[in-house]
Amino acid sequence: MNITILKYGYFGEDEAHRIFLHNYLEQLLIYSGNSEKMLFEFDEVFTYKYRGRNKTEVDNIFPQAVQEGFVDYQQDFFVVCRDLDTFTSNEFKDKITTMKSQLQHDFINKTMLMIPVQCIEHWLWYLKINLENPLSTKNEDLESKPNKEAKLAVYGNIKASNKVSIPIVKDLTNTFDIAYLESRSESFRNFHNQVKSFIDNL
Repeated sequence: MNITILKYGYFGEDEAHRIFLHNYLEQLLIYSGNSEKMLFEFDEVFTYKYRGRNKTEVDNIFPQAVQEGFVDYQQDFFVVCRDLDTFTSNEFKDKITTMKSQLQHDFINKTMLMIPVQCIEHWLWYLKINLENPLSTKNEDLESKPNKEAKLAVYGNIKASNKVSIPIVKDLTNTFDIAYLESRSESFRNFHNQVKSFIDNL
């Protein structure tokens, strides 16, 4: 059986986003039943050419990064990651719409926007709770809680260094329940649906 290799580009705020994305895509193949048909290949050479140090830089540069990824590096799909840093539903929807409008028409359906409501640590917080209490059915709205509270819950420190945070992110995302996170976080569900739609339409 031939395996379809899909090369993807990434542009985002920090390593936590990139690690989450990588591990999510690896597990998605199993979750969707495509592990023997498909392989995701991270375009590391391109990705480290573009580094967004904060959400403002991501907003300013992502249309150019996406275009270069598709045109010059022949990527099959692209993922842009940045935190929303707010929890209102309208702002989330508006941000998705605004960013999509900045993309060339040919790139829209091949570009996924990974925008955690509040910050990536809120997704990680859900995963931590599920890991520690796998039988719990409690559904708490963590995304309305402040960023500092999420970082403290995940890292044990509001301003954790990469040396501290990266191993924690890897541990929490190495194996996680996609369906669980999808049921808890609207912003993750939005991203997950973008990826599923892309795969379904290949």
